[in-house]
Amino acid sequence: MIDRLRQLQGLLNTPMNQGGGLLGNLNQGALLGAAIYGQGIQGKDPFASLFPAFTQTAQVQKLLTPKLGTLKQAYDPKTESVVFATDKQIREKGLTPALPTKDIVQMPGGGLSISESYGSGGKTGNQKNIETANEIRNTSFAMNNVANNLITNLEKSKVGTVGATITALDSIGSQVKQAADSFGFAQNFKDTGSGAIDKVMTDNFKISTEAANYGKVKSSAINLAYLMARIDEPGGRFTDRDIALKMEELGLGANPQRTIKIMKNAIDLRNKNAKFQYKNLTGFDMPGFDIDQEEKKKKEPGDILDLGF
Repeated sequence: MIDRLRQLQGLLNTPMNQGGGLLGNLNQGALLGAAIYGQGIQGKDPFASLFPAFTQTAQVQKLLTPKLGTLKQAYDPKTESVVFATDKQIREKGLTPALPTKDIVQMPGGGLSISESYGSGGKTGNQKNIETANEIRNTSFAMNNVANNLITNLEKSKVGTVGATITALDSIGSQVKQAADSFGFAQNFKDTGSGAIDKVMTDNFKISTEAANYGKVKSSAINLAYLMARIDEPGGRFTDRDIALKMEELGLGANPQRTIKIMKNAIDLRNKNAKFQYKNLTGFDMPGFDIDQEEKKKKEPGDILDLGF
């Protein structure tokens, strides 16, 4: 019995809980003693009730102990640095939640990326804008590249030569297909079966759908029109009706000289729109496509469209 009393006395003298709380000035012994006393006045053996009383004390103490909370990044204006603190510490110390400062950075070669740091506030740059701007630039490059090659081949033809545009489109077929596929042609084009593209082909090209190279020429025309559509609507999805309208606007037809004239105007308009969208998204002027910056100062022989690319 004496040993049990000594054991109980030791429990009652347990040091104060370091966790704090609403009743942080009460030590564990006081809480435990109160629980045992409550068991005793109910006619129960206080020693037999030691364990449930101890459990009750732990539960009470847990409820009274404040939660530290999740640590968050916060900006300390005094040290001008980012620290980790709870919501309570942020309020008490006058800290501010650390917002990421996102700067759009133009990489060597013209690509864009986001540089992120922490401070007292954030900027407007975001990853979605970066992705859209890069797509616009890359699509513009692909469109200008294949258009220049097409026009080069068309200029070798005599005015009004039947089949000249067909031959020229056939010659860039592989190149324009690879360019369109790189921008998700298969995922973003849907043929509704309207027959709109075939109508443009038969009316403008003056060839039968039974012609030997009809399929290859049709594919090249569709892919070129698709690149133009992607500049008009980056990330968009297009039907055969949409592509047929772009083919009409490109002026693709049997007369090579007429095709060249209309195509230059259509491509030039897309380049202007692309530059505007790019700057609106990033704050930067869209760079040219030449790696050597000095070469941009003069017109290159292959720059058929005279657009500075």
